[in-house]
Amino acid sequence: MAAKIEDLGVFGLKFIQPEGVEKFGTDSILLSDFAARKLRPAFRVADLCSGSGIIALLLAARHPAYVASVELDPEAAEAARENARLNHLPIDILSADIRSAPLPPSSFDMVTCNPPYFQASSKVSPDEKRRQARTDAECTFFDVAGSASRLLKYGGTFFAVYRPERLTDALTAMRQCDLEPKTLRFVAHTTEKAPFAVLLEGKKGAHPGMTVAPPLTMQSEAAHVIYRGRQFH
Repeated sequence: MAAKIEDLGVFGLKFIQPEGVEKFGTDSILLSDFAARKLRPAFRVADLCSGSGIIALLLAARHPAYVASVELDPEAAEAARENARLNHLPIDILSADIRSAPLPPSSFDMVTCNPPYFQASSKVSPDEKRRQARTDAECTFFDVAGSASRLLKYGGTFFAVYRPERLTDALTAMRQCDLEPKTLRFVAHTTEKAPFAVLLEGKKGAHPGMTVAPPLTMQSEAAHVIYRGRQFH
């Protein structure tokens, strides 16, 4: 697979993003850092809607014993395999629908997902692959939450990033799928601007009770630590 090898500037990781495969952006970096707060040695982690594998890669580079990556697009899944090989990380990459991926149920400690944000009716792109990656025509948040709940152990954690304007849809789906919302954090470019993303944490089988964390602004010291001084788009 011919593609330029990039240096991610963290954990010594290298990465390729071939033409025709949806590029990762700010939201994926934010999500991986948000989830890493709860990551523990020997955790079994599943990343859904993985694209070229950036979140799985960043988590596997820390210390989980097993990471599985599920991506519907075969080209993106192959890019994820190449990224795992490039970094010598034993990530199990499946090219499959998250709703029927052949992974053992109730066997994961953590599930992450950067799902399609936009409603199927949105005019995102005439390109079929880009439409699939960015709208919920093929995969709704309810599908994501249901798949995560199936894979998680009781007490396991689910992490996702979503659009603030669709927050009600996400929280409703999580509760319906027994993933009780536990932490919410808005992300904005500056303190003067409205949030462009929301980070979500849910726990399977937990009692109600959610913490709203202080908002993260992209110009803050915390964001600089997350990005190690590098900007992603």
